[in-house]
Order: sequence, then structure tokens, then C-alpha cells
Amino acid sequence: MMTMNHFKYLFLILMMFLAGACETKLPELYVKARTAEELKVHAFERCGRHYEVLAYEEDTARIKCLKK
Repeated sequence: MMTMNHFKYLFLILMMFLAGACETKLPELYVKARTAEELKVHAFERCGRHYEVLAYEEDTARIKCLKK
């Protein structure tokens, strides 16, 4: 039979797991950019120096922030 202490520890472990699962996904964003210079400016404003261009279309680019 589980006591109240077991429930507290189980709940604590579950909350730590959920907090870690929510923090690991880095955002992927769409930015409007007609030129490479605009793309750099918008990506830098949103992600800083650490970003990756995933796809580039006519006037929209999808970027991923590599660090928070």
C-alpha cells in the first residue's frame, strides 16, 4: 500500500519530467524576408546569433533558434 510520502515523491518526479519535456523544444519561426540581409536581421532579433535556416521560399524563411 502506498503512503502519502510515496505519492509526494511520485508527484515530484512527474513534475520534474514534465518541466524538462516542456523546456527542450526550441522554437521554429517563420520570418518575412525578401533578401538575405532582411533574413539575418529578423533572425538575429528573434534568436540572437544562434539560429539555423531550415527552409527559404520566395519571401518567407523558416528558422530555428539553436539556443535560448
